[in-house]
Amino acid sequence: MHQIPKFLITLTVGLLAGCATAPVNHADADAPYAAPLVRVTASRPVVGLVLGAGGSRGFAHIGVLKALEEAGIEADMIVGVSSGAVVASLHAGGMRAAALEAAALEIENNDLLDFTLFGPGVIEGGRLQDYINQMLRNRPIEALQKPFAAVAAERATSHMAVFNRGNTGIAVRASASVPRLFWPVVIRGTEYVDGGVASRVPASIARDMGADIVIAVDVSWRGSADADQADVVIRPQTIRTRIVDFSQKIANLAAGEEAAREAVPQVRALLARVAAEKSRPLQVGAARILR
Repeated sequence: MHQIPKFLITLTVGLLAGCATAPVNHADADAPYAAPLVRVTASRPVVGLVLGAGGSRGFAHIGVLKALEEAGIEADMIVGVSSGAVVASLHAGGMRAAALEAAALEIENNDLLDFTLFGPGVIEGGRLQDYINQMLRNRPIEALQKPFAAVAAERATSHMAVFNRGNTGIAVRASASVPRLFWPVVIRGTEYVDGGVASRVPASIARDMGADIVIAVDVSWRGSADADQADVVIRPQTIRTRIVDFSQKIANLAAGEEAAREAVPQVRALLARVAAEKSRPLQVGAARILR
C-alpha cells in the first residue's frame, strides 16, 4: 500500500482549515449596542426579572415564568445571561410561558447548534441567532414588548457588556457564546463571549433599569454573589447536564416551576410592602407630597 506523502497531508489540512469562515464583524447599523439604561417608572411596584446562565439547565427558566404567571406576577423588564438570555428575549418579545414550554418540548439541540470542525470553537452560533430573530419576527431589542437586556462579556477583558438596543439575535448569541465551545461574536471590532464570564446572575442590571423588586433565577449550581443582590433569589434544583445536552429539559422545567411556586409568597409580600410604601404620602414642611 502506498503511503500518502506528508506534504500532501499537510497541504490538505491547510486547505481545509483555510475554508473555515472567520467570525463576522457585525458592524451594521442594526448591530446590538449598549445604550444608557432607561429606568422604568410606575406608581405601582416595578418588577425586574433576571434569568441567569446555566447552559441546558436554563430550561428551568421557563418553569419559573410559568409559576409566576399562574400567580399573577408579571415582570416589567427582563435581563438574561447565556441560556437565560434566550428565554428572556423570547418572553420580552411576547411569548407567554405556555408558548415557551411548547417550543421547548419540540426543540432539539441541532435546531439551535451548528457544529463545525474548524474555527475558534466547535459551534459557530449562527443557527441560534437566526432562531431568535425568526421567533421574534426580526424585531430589534427596542421593539420588543418589554424592556430587555442581554448580558455578554468582552473576551479580552471579561468586562460586562449590556446590550439593550439593536439586533436581538446577535445580542443573545453573544450572551450565550461559551468560550472555547462557541465562536466569539464580533460586534464593531470587539469580541464577545458568554455573559456568565462577567456575571452569572447580574441582579444589579435590573435595579439600574428601575426595578423596585428584583427576582433573580440562579440555575448555575455554583451560586452567585451577584444574585444575592436581588430581593428574591430562586434556585431550582436542576439536574446537572452538559451545556448542550437537552435530555433533561422536562425535568429541569419542572424544577423551575416548583422552585418559583415556593417563592411566590415571598414575592407577594414584597409587592404589598412596596405598594404601600409607594402610596404613602411624604411630608415636607406643611405640604403633603404624593409619590
